[in-house]
Amino acid sequence: MDTIHHEVWINADRKSVFEAITAKDGLDAWWGRAVAAVPEIGSLVEFDHGLGDLLRMRITDLVPGERVAWECVSAFSDPTNPASDWLGHRLSFELRTERRDGVGRLLEPLVTGEEFTVLEFRHAGWATDSRWYAFCNCAWGETLGGGLKNHCEAASG
Repeated sequence: MDTIHHEVWINADRKSVFEAITAKDGLDAWWGRAVAAVPEIGSLVEFDHGLGDLLRMRITDLVPGERVAWECVSAFSDPTNPASDWLGHRLSFELRTERRDGVGRLLEPLVTGEEFTVLEFRHAGWATDSRWYAFCNCAWGETLGGGLKNHCEAASG
């Protein structure tokens, strides 16, 4: 099985980023309409991306301010939906705080404050020959590096 992995540097505090990946309003702001999101292990996070059926994720791990993990429990039969490959996939968001003085001169322009939040994202469970792996890898990069990052930075800045 293959895993999509992205690291995103966000010029916002960890608490704000955690809210954006766990709270209904936060999720709504960067990843489509969140219908339900209660940050508790076992609860369902539901999204309405306008595809007919809801995308449902069960929270399997949660440590406030540090990480959240989901398991996709939606089965989409339409093969033209990229999430049709996602049943049973595991998505994890892990946060840590880094200091600007530890990044080196080349990367300093990416950081505006003395500290920033690093998001380590993984989407695991992909079959090697999955039709949607490459597309979703690119889409996650844009969604996390654009939508989530921009939302968090605008809210804190």
